[in-house]
Amino acid sequence: MGNYRVLLKRLLLGVFVSTVLSISGGSALADDVTITGYTNGCFNCGSPPNSSATQTATLASLTYTNSQFNDASVNGTLGFGGNPTPAGIQNFNNFGSFALASSLTNYTGNTFTLRVTFTAPTGITGGGTQLFTATLVGSTNGSGNGGVLIDFNNTPQVFSFSNASGSGTFALSVSDLSVNAGQTASVTAFLTGVQAVPTQTVPEPASMMLLGTGLVGVAGMARRRFGRGIRRD
Repeated sequence: MGNYRVLLKRLLLGVFVSTVLSISGGSALADDVTITGYTNGCFNCGSPPNSSATQTATLASLTYTNSQFNDASVNGTLGFGGNPTPAGIQNFNNFGSFALASSLTNYTGNTFTLRVTFTAPTGITGGGTQLFTATLVGSTNGSGNGGVLIDFNNTPQVFSFSNASGSGTFALSVSDLSVNAGQTASVTAFLTGVQAVPTQTVPEPASMMLLGTGLVGVAGMARRRFGRGIRRD
């Protein structure tokens, strides 16, 4: 009789584990995260505006135009950059652009502050905005020669988020860029370590009832089968 009880317990345990795994499936790690937001900037200032509308900032003949962005990571990475627009036209999927007209100007020693504001994923710790600072190096002359280096602090900034869909992290670094007189160049950025863990799904009451009913049925069948075996013995 003791062997039958052991077999019954093992059978019930196997059915229970299999059923729970089938109900609670889908809790695997997911790397792909949609990142959306916008940028703003200003020269020689402490805090740029915070607006998704078109915004420009000008220092002598150097003009920054802001951007909106919207893309999803692949294998935990995501890049923004390229396709700069003319001054005064908002960019998309980069972090803004610099247009440099030709003039007799020395830009060395000036600063630029970039604000990056995330609208998704929601629930970023400390809010969805971060400032990145840069120093300017270079000069131009009236003949259209020369250029400017926008030298950002490239230290990656780590963001953590948590919302109803799940939680995760990503690191963002902004790249330096240079622009020649008469040209336009975009601000590029790269996200690494993008990870999101979905919120655990709680089994619905109907699923739990189905699980309980199945276990009771299996237990009854097992008892009848083992009972017949005992009587034959």
